[in-house]
Amino acid sequence: MISKQNVLYNEIEKDDYYIYINQKTNKGIFTPYYKGSCNSFLYDFKLDICRTFHKNAKSYSIIDMSLDGTKIMTISVTSNDSQNNVFKIIEIGTNKVLLEINNLYVYEAFFTGNPRYIFIRAREVNIMKVFVYDVQTRKTMYTLKENIFIRSGCFNEQRLIFTYPSITENRIINYLNFNTLTQTKELIGYSEIKVSKIFDASNKDLLLVDNDQSVSLYSNKKIIWKIQFLSFVNHYIGGFFYLKEDNKVYLDTPAIIQEKMSDNKIDTMVLYRIDAYSGNIESVQLPAKIKYKKFTHMFDYKLIDTRGNIFDVRDRTAYSFPINTHR
Repeated sequence: MISKQNVLYNEIEKDDYYIYINQKTNKGIFTPYYKGSCNSFLYDFKLDICRTFHKNAKSYSIIDMSLDGTKIMTISVTSNDSQNNVFKIIEIGTNKVLLEINNLYVYEAFFTGNPRYIFIRAREVNIMKVFVYDVQTRKTMYTLKENIFIRSGCFNEQRLIFTYPSITENRIINYLNFNTLTQTKELIGYSEIKVSKIFDASNKDLLLVDNDQSVSLYSNKKIIWKIQFLSFVNHYIGGFFYLKEDNKVYLDTPAIIQEKMSDNKIDTMVLYRIDAYSGNIESVQLPAKIKYKKFTHMFDYKLIDTRGNIFDVRDRTAYSFPINTHR
């Protein structure tokens, strides 16, 4: 067991990138966490092509890519005193603007598995709302009653179901169907939990996070296992992802374990993971001399962090993606 005092985590910095890679289309979007600090771009790994969608790539941020890899979403700010930003859906290849919204301040937006609908969190004047928008009729089709952060919930693989925790009810999780635009509630049959975030796992399984204090695997309306964070990490506020290749749940942010040997302090960086069957905690030692940051799944057993460092969890090999070339 690792004590609280000797575990640290690298925090996200100004020049780090949010990365989303679609394994089926072999395309990925790269956007700086601090919008406007560096270029946003799309990379086609199959064709080895980098694409930008404006002469000044710092003037906008790419926030999502469609499941078929043909469209992206961007947001940009036209002036410092603007109350709104400009949201666009752009066709990859032609750079044709398929949709533009400029009467909102869009914070989050995602494509769904229904080609007619997109999912948005935005401010209209002084009112925050989370809603489903029809790109054909240009109308709001459904508005959530609770103003959640979209990233506190998760989509299923097909992006037809969005699952999110209730803000007002501790043991309730909600399911929003993008085909029927209906919402259902489910009561978790476990009293000692307050769900604050939900992550997708295998099949219909979910990872339920309780205010950054614990994570539980939820399957078939039952808690399969529950792990208290303080038993092995210190104030973990990162996320999780499931790797079907090895049936492991990964903490996306590596840990720096500080050990004192005689008069020397030794830092070892590890990536924690949890066996999805047993709930057993494992650690994977990362290569020395590389300052790994928050990981996301790339391809197969390969993970990529916010700096473009790539790590293969199967053969423990380190690679790199040339983010600085496109920055």
